Amino acid sequence: MKSHRKALSLLMCAFFIAATATAAFSQTGTCAFQTLNFPAPANHLPTPTALNDLGAIVGSYLDANATSHGFLLYQGKVSSFMFPGSIRTEALDISRTGIIVGTYNVSGVVGTRAFMVKSGVFHQITIPGFLSTNTSAFGVNANGDVVGRFVSNGTAFGYLLRNGKLTILSFPGATAGTTPTSINDQGVVVGNYFLSPFDGGHAFMWKDGVFSNVTPFGSTFSLASKISNTGVVVGSYVADGLRHGYAFENGTYTKIDLSPTVGSLVDAVNKFDNVIAEKIEGSVDPLFKGFCSAAF
Repeated sequence: MKSHRKALSLLMCAFFIAATATAAFSQTGTCAFQTLNFPAPANHLPTPTALNDLGAIVGSYLDANATSHGFLLYQGKVSSFMFPGSIRTEALDISRTGIIVGTYNVSGVVGTRAFMVKSGVFHQITIPGFLSTNTSAFGVNANGDVVGRFVSNGTAFGYLLRNGKLTILSFPGATAGTTPTSINDQGVVVGNYFLSPFDGGHAFMWKDGVFSNVTPFGSTFSLASKISNTGVVVGSYVADGLRHGYAFENGTYTKIDLSPTVGSLVDAVNKFDNVIAEKIEGSVDPLFKGFCSAAF
């Protein structure tokens, strides 16, 4: 990984404070939600993507010129950031120890590049043995293991980077690509695979080198967003003409819907079963922070 020595203020403060709340995930689907609002500047079209075990949220927002910036929200304070020299930055995951990964673009280059922020320092993530500028990092754990996707010679590959070693992740038969989206501290990976360019997507879990399907309630299409450090998988699936949120734990699926009449999507989860979810109502989807059988 290429390093860029530029500190990001507020980015790593207090990430090693011990979390104290505990909760058991509800298998009844009984969850409570509150509206999720962001302070400026992240209050302009925010897209939250991850929630760590200390309650820190990362994501991206658009400025007045429709330029994407990464943001970190922690203890009510927002830090906005861009990868040095980039024209566009998106933060896509944060570990319990505050490591952030995401994507960025540079002027004159087609495709995305991947980055990591660790201890306030930006690094470019590169794929060993592959020359590619179209690289994304979607998930990171406290060990610094990164999952994502890269494109080489027109073909998309899922990857796991662990201690500099590359593992290609390709779901069997997924001719249109495999996209890992999250990895927890136990090394369990979740993501999505596609059987054709017109496929809506199918969620998977990868553990100890073995793939398995995540198929909520017999759904035809499903997506996995994140996996927590207790092994809870969240995402969405399509049934009855609507997209529904779900959680998957120990072989049991739980539907998580914000409304019976509009679609729902669960974007993130932490080990206390706190979730970030959204209603799918149009071009700007209302955002919510929620809990299942627990209080914040």
